[in-house]
Amino acid sequence: MDQTAHRYDYDYLETDIAEEPASSYQLNKELNLAHRIIEETGKNLFLTGKAGTGKTTFLRRLRETTKKRMIVLAPTGVAAINAQGSTIHSFFQLSFSPFIPGQGFIGEDKKRFSMSKEKRRIIASIDLLVIDEISMVRPDTLDAIDSVMRRYRNPVLPFGGVQLLLIGDLRQLAPVLRDDERKLLTPHYPSEYFFDSIALRQSGFETIELTTVYRQNDPDFIDILNAVRDGLVTKDIIDKLNTRYLPGFNPPDSEKYIRLTTHNRMADDFNFRRLSILPTESLTYQAKIEGKFPESSFPADQFLQLKVGAQVMFIKNDSGAERLYYNGMIGEITWIGEDTVTVAPADGSDPICVGYAEWENTRYSVNEESKEIEAVTEGVFRQLPLRLAWAITIHKSQGLTFDRAIIDAGYSFAPGQTYVALSRCRSLEGMVLSQPIPLSAVITDQKVNSFISECSQKRPDEESLNRMRAEYTRHTLAELFDFRSERIAFDDYHRAIREFVVPLYPQYDKPFREAADIIHHNVDIVGSKFKTLYASSPILPEALECHPEFLQKIRKGCEYFLSLLEKIIETVDGVNVNIENKTYVKRLTNAYENSLFKLNIKFHLLRYLANVDFTPAEYVNAKAKGVIEASAKGNSSKKSKYVEDSSPKDKKSKNKNKETKLKRPVGYSRRISYEMFLKGKTIPEIAEERNLSPNTIGQHLGEFVASGELDILDVLEPDKFNAIHKIMVNVGSFREGKEDLQGIAEQYEISVYFNGVYKKEGKESS
Repeated sequence: MDQTAHRYDYDYLETDIAEEPASSYQLNKELNLAHRIIEETGKNLFLTGKAGTGKTTFLRRLRETTKKRMIVLAPTGVAAINAQGSTIHSFFQLSFSPFIPGQGFIGEDKKRFSMSKEKRRIIASIDLLVIDEISMVRPDTLDAIDSVMRRYRNPVLPFGGVQLLLIGDLRQLAPVLRDDERKLLTPHYPSEYFFDSIALRQSGFETIELTTVYRQNDPDFIDILNAVRDGLVTKDIIDKLNTRYLPGFNPPDSEKYIRLTTHNRMADDFNFRRLSILPTESLTYQAKIEGKFPESSFPADQFLQLKVGAQVMFIKNDSGAERLYYNGMIGEITWIGEDTVTVAPADGSDPICVGYAEWENTRYSVNEESKEIEAVTEGVFRQLPLRLAWAITIHKSQGLTFDRAIIDAGYSFAPGQTYVALSRCRSLEGMVLSQPIPLSAVITDQKVNSFISECSQKRPDEESLNRMRAEYTRHTLAELFDFRSERIAFDDYHRAIREFVVPLYPQYDKPFREAADIIHHNVDIVGSKFKTLYASSPILPEALECHPEFLQKIRKGCEYFLSLLEKIIETVDGVNVNIENKTYVKRLTNAYENSLFKLNIKFHLLRYLANVDFTPAEYVNAKAKGVIEASAKGNSSKKSKYVEDSSPKDKKSKNKNKETKLKRPVGYSRRISYEMFLKGKTIPEIAEERNLSPNTIGQHLGEFVASGELDILDVLEPDKFNAIHKIMVNVGSFREGKEDLQGIAEQYEISVYFNGVYKKEGKESS
């Protein structure tokens, strides 16, 4: 099939044009099964396959048709631009240093995970996270993603409960790992590949390998590629490949061969030499950049030097109505102007006038009107969609297809590199080797081989799909009545209230204790019983409508929890106080917003499902809308429930307010010690945890003894109390009894007695 046939055979793909025809999509059982797993279950999926099997098309069509809220990420800037998404590190604000399980990023502050409200609500509302080119992603990167997702979603579920779609070919580009990084990660991970992520192994995933190749048609060539890909190269296969080694091969310029090299320097040197010998004048085209577009994500040369006669390759599909060119098309410059050039395609078709094209750097945002996640343009990169193409690196050829190519893969240094180079060619006849390929250039990784072998033993089928669908129904039902996340957020806010508000405003203590009792016993514990009930119900989603009594129970359950959550939300939202300390205000505000956000999401979800028949699709839809409604409600409320200090900033005003405002809540520190003691911690344990002296903690608890909130015998052992008390009765003062007291008790025990009994009786201290 020649290139002309492909001029109109694509939509708007930014990578390979040689995708599977649209008419075959439903007929391809693997693609259809993959689509159903994503749409009808919550199971993680690794979608893999040889080059040219339709992975890119699957992603594009999923984006167009899915009912789930999804975002698309990739490990590199160029891959992200091609996938019309964002990079992993920019979206999740990750460091590039290794992520050590249980420790975090090496040499990085934990504040790295601080997210904007916009980003937090996107993370909270997505159903599906897609990562393209997953073969280049390290396992620690996935575990870092898991850490972020747990923090802003469900802390007890891998990846916060989000479904993953991982797309890529492990036989192609591998992760890049420096020696120092390898030393740090080796104790924690068996390999540098994504499949050894701790979180991914914990959550589990299905694997579907696409096997129908649409790029090549020659069965013999496909067999050779498969052998190279799988590392099963025999002498016969090497001999067949090396028949394409043609010593002294020097094709005429009209045939437009492109050379694939292993290193950037080799490709750049070759292009520079070829460009320099052209007798024509050159022009340099500078990219035009607007907004945010990091240099690492530039999809084309910032400065592109061209001459008439230069061999070029299009690096973008034509977005115009005529679709005149596609990514990977080879041609020759026949005219150059200030902002446009003319390219004569190698297939002999009409010359194309080419102007500046656009690439967008996007971030994800929530559309306030449609309530959908959408890609928002942060920056635009404009440049001629061309690259000098006498030679390019194998890495940059990823995803492209060529009719004629000279392969220079003798210096391959990474697993899969030779396979990527060979698989760019449409046929064996269109490929020429610049040097024979030695067996040593066909590099595979035994860890990858083992993983692929393991996956091939447990491929999903229709029966397992039905099990996954039933599991998904149970999971969504259980998640509906799972209140752990809401309870944890409330508890965090309640702690902040006790520490910073109650010492100044004790009237808030009782309502929050009552709300805590409700959310712990009437909501969380009862919800756990509902979860246990639904977890034992093996029911497919389409069978739900045949069980009206079952659906009625779900609606009644929603109504029950609705009334309870309403009371808790009223308590959470009912605090308005003056706190002057900025640190306390920030802590209170963050805890308040997080608790109210999670409670409102669940409230909106329950309210919606109390009025409709439950299905997994309805649940997913209601949950997404609940996130947006909760966000909108939070944004429309007051910026802060806690006023720092609205008085004029002059000395008189500050002095005037000193009587009614405290820079720090009185009793704040001792209240913390008191709460920790009630939870069963000893005085030495509290002191160690709070980095205070045991004597100070003894003083704190002694004051609660004096106020009557603690009994002295709850803090001191009876024999210890009797011994101290006997000495004090006999000597009358601490000064006189100092030596005797130190002989029978610890200093912090003496401090408890002194502050709890001695001072209470009005005796002077000494």
